[in-house]
Amino acid sequence: MHRWLPLGLILILLIAFRVLGSAFPETFPNFQPIAALFFCGAFLATGWRGFVIAFTAWVVTYPVPALFQGFNLLGSPAVFLTTLAAFTVVFVMGKFLTQRSLPVALFGSVGAAVVFHLITNGAAWLGDPRYAKTLTGLTQSLWTGLPGDPLPSWVFLRNLVAANFLFTAVFLSARIFLPKPVEYSKLHPAR
Repeated sequence: MHRWLPLGLILILLIAFRVLGSAFPETFPNFQPIAALFFCGAFLATGWRGFVIAFTAWVVTYPVPALFQGFNLLGSPAVFLTTLAAFTVVFVMGKFLTQRSLPVALFGSVGAAVVFHLITNGAAWLGDPRYAKTLTGLTQSLWTGLPGDPLPSWVFLRNLVAANFLFTAVFLSARIFLPKPVEYSKLHPAR
């Protein structure tokens, strides 16, 4: 029971912040714990199980922004696949840092947020005809966004970095400070 508590808390936070971020996109743009869940998925379970847990949570909550903001419920397959590729890289970065210290993991979560932003906004630059296929167009995609966008791209990056740092800190602190589960065999030794 206790070993599922951190996962349950993270999933509740994920859903709550996904709903809040979708309901108030101007107030909480991109302040979502999803990238942190992929990053921490490597700390959560061995092998690819942590990825599967994060992926399942993401897929279940994927339509939430569309419900609040009136987009196509399933979204664009290209956007979905690009985002999945970026989350996979974030997970691998977390996997690489699982045996490192807490400060290294926290700074790794910041790096993972930056990498996620570079991948997704780089793909937007490549795929969106409104961006000039020049260094200026790439900078626009990564930093300012398109003219007429309600917020510049750097706001999304800032909030993603903050969310990744905060939720990674919460998750890793929960792992450190919550009591470790006791194995069943230690509670009930064979006679």
